[in-house]
Amino acid sequence: MNTIKAIDVCIVCYRSDVTQLQRLLQSIREAAPGVARHVSIWDNSVDEEASAAIRTTLQAFAEDFSSLRCEVSEGNLGFGQGNNALARQARSPWLLLLNPDTALLPGSLERILAQAASDENAAAWEFRQRPYEHPKNYHPVTLETEWVSGAAVLLRRRAFEQVGGFDPKLFLYGEDVDLSWRLRAAGWKLRYLAQACVIHDSYRYAGEVKPQQLAGSTLANLLLRARYGSWRDLLVGYRLLWREIGVPQAFAGRRRALLRNLWRSLRLLPHFRGSRVQPNAHFQPRFAAWDFELRRKGAFFTAPEHDQQPLVSILIRTHRRPEWLREALLSVERQTWPHIEIIVVEDGPDLARRMIDIEFAHLAPRLKYHATGTSVGRARAGNLALAMASGEWINFLDDDDLLYADHVENLLSVALAEQVPGVYGIAWEVPTEVESGAPLRYRETDWLLRFQMPFNHATLWLENFMPIQTVLFHRRLYERHGGFDVEMDQLEDWNLWTRYTLEDRFVLVDKTTSLYRVPARSEVAIQRQEALDQAYRAARERQQAMRAALSPALIIEEVRSSHTLNQAPTTAHLARRLAERFIPGRLLVNWLLRRRRAV
Repeated sequence: MNTIKAIDVCIVCYRSDVTQLQRLLQSIREAAPGVARHVSIWDNSVDEEASAAIRTTLQAFAEDFSSLRCEVSEGNLGFGQGNNALARQARSPWLLLLNPDTALLPGSLERILAQAASDENAAAWEFRQRPYEHPKNYHPVTLETEWVSGAAVLLRRRAFEQVGGFDPKLFLYGEDVDLSWRLRAAGWKLRYLAQACVIHDSYRYAGEVKPQQLAGSTLANLLLRARYGSWRDLLVGYRLLWREIGVPQAFAGRRRALLRNLWRSLRLLPHFRGSRVQPNAHFQPRFAAWDFELRRKGAFFTAPEHDQQPLVSILIRTHRRPEWLREALLSVERQTWPHIEIIVVEDGPDLARRMIDIEFAHLAPRLKYHATGTSVGRARAGNLALAMASGEWINFLDDDDLLYADHVENLLSVALAEQVPGVYGIAWEVPTEVESGAPLRYRETDWLLRFQMPFNHATLWLENFMPIQTVLFHRRLYERHGGFDVEMDQLEDWNLWTRYTLEDRFVLVDKTTSLYRVPARSEVAIQRQEALDQAYRAARERQQAMRAALSPALIIEEVRSSHTLNQAPTTAHLARRLAERFIPGRLLVNWLLRRRRAV
């Protein structure tokens, strides 16, 4: 097995908080003790007092690393050029870039190094940031991402040098995206490892607007459009800039900074347009307004802290699709929550047994597999999985859907903090075109957010806004209300969620934590929709037979929270119609409306 024996740690400072720098150095000292760590600091402060404070801080760590040095710059070269200078003096094949306001969490460096040592196709491995995770998208199985943040990342030095390091023309912000895209264009993979974490004090509070970040990121976006995009992409960027200039100022000097970006981008346009990087089989740039590539929702979501360690059961139903099942299992294996049990029920013959026994033997006894022999249907297979589960909390996962690594961790923390029996996250809807079943090859054509609404009983009675893999629920709901209706083979999860919330409510976790697939080909999608339409009518008949034990106060609260009556007339009409249908008597409806007017 390959192991990494030495790394170069590169830290670029600019009048940095020495308390934060000390915390970072302490975390490096305690991490990966068997690895030689050559720590280098590039001081851009151009301030004698700040530089002296950094030197004093380093004295306490003089004997803790294989080497420790500090280079004082004659001027502020920026993040990229500072790291370029440190990389030129590096001693090892690996560069660990860390911002001075970060700190490694225990075990994180070891995990990153172990991943890198066995991954010859990748050039970069990014750490997950806390308390605010960078909202980038990544593949839950391959861990591939489209760009890595320079705040906390391990780089393969050979790849870094191959593409020329950071572009010195990008002073601050966007230089890591530019490096990432050049690495991808050269054929390298980029990985995101959520199990490896750093503390990053990048924001003082959620939603903070930083003037320097706004100016730097908008300029970088224009310049990267010039290097990687078409003329149309570039014109779209300038149109966005013009709109931004017209927006009311969120802080003093905002408009002036944006106008300055207009001039700077035009001045730098020949350099970036003249160093064009063409799209190829490895790399296709994507611009999303001022963002780069896809962003998952929940940039400022923070998981509430708790000290409980409950077991979570992930239940997977599968039918003659071991290749898809493999990916689902890998996404569960990568979960950051350590206490997980996996239940796989195969509806039919045991086609997946050999794959599980060989490839997932290391998960035993946490992984339990059962094949029904003859097909019993989705609902009965789900009930078998529920009967086999021993976890305090339960989450279903279809075999072609995937969980992001923090799915269980985030949903569970909110459920415990809110003291509710069920929570649900936000999911991408991913139209997928299957090119081959074995070996599995597919093409994801889009990423859509269909459902991201707070919980509301009336809305749930109309439609299912909680895809099955988004929901984490306490097992007492199963013990009280039972499992799936065995007469339903589609929309059985909608019926289940409706029954589970007749006496309770679920809570939305406002973060993208999973994805589910739908057919990309129109003819397949139409057939699927026709089947769902038929199932919907049958499901509605079952819904009408239910009776909810809800207090008027809870109904009023839901109406307010979802703006059902205040801001959405169409939804208000639907909610009223549902109330008339599900709650006996129109008098109650009229009473609720009078209460609303009186408040």
